[in-house]
Amino acid sequence: MSLRHFLIWLGERLIEWQLAIVLLLAVKFLLPVSAQSYTDMSAFAAGMRESLSNNLADAAFMTQNFLNGDWGLYWANAWRAAGWIIGLHIYLQGLYLFSSLLARQIAPEYPVRGSLMAYLISFAVLCGLYYENHDSGSLRLALCLLIGGCLVVTLSAAFGTLFTEAPKPVKRRPPLPRGPVFAEERAPELTDDLPRVAAPQPSVFRRERLYFSE
Repeated sequence: MSLRHFLIWLGERLIEWQLAIVLLLAVKFLLPVSAQSYTDMSAFAAGMRESLSNNLADAAFMTQNFLNGDWGLYWANAWRAAGWIIGLHIYLQGLYLFSSLLARQIAPEYPVRGSLMAYLISFAVLCGLYYENHDSGSLRLALCLLIGGCLVVTLSAAFGTLFTEAPKPVKRRPPLPRGPVFAEERAPELTDDLPRVAAPQPSVFRRERLYFSE
């Protein structure tokens, strides 16, 4: 992998990190908590609105009592906390950076497929690490992060392909026809069986001019 491709890969991971933070915050504020919210679409939408209002009320309480009413400081702390969780758990514990770089090194012509495979491997590692702490809420959270993470990885890898030059196809020469090879070609010898070329004769007009000139 060249330095240019490594910088492109690093830029993809930075963009992907920010998108994953947005995804994590959206899941935290919008994902319904009660199991009854997953019965149908209308109940799920009502559960999302209820979860959003409750989380915003909690955020307002934390901001007014502990951050002197500074909403910017609250969202900055929430952003840093979400980035720390993603960087520590998904990127490092899930070995996502290593597997993503390895996939890009093995198959550089398939960046999206390699990034998806790396994310699925890291997600499987995380599920194995935290299998003992699973419950109904964590299963719903894992499903949302799996679907959203695949979408984020696909978008970041597809964005990186805009800066990657497609490899030029190698023009292959057509194979030469195989056959007997002669050292040299010999001109056919004249024989009595072959017709001989007649000597050149003057044309009719030339003969008449010669006749009258005499």
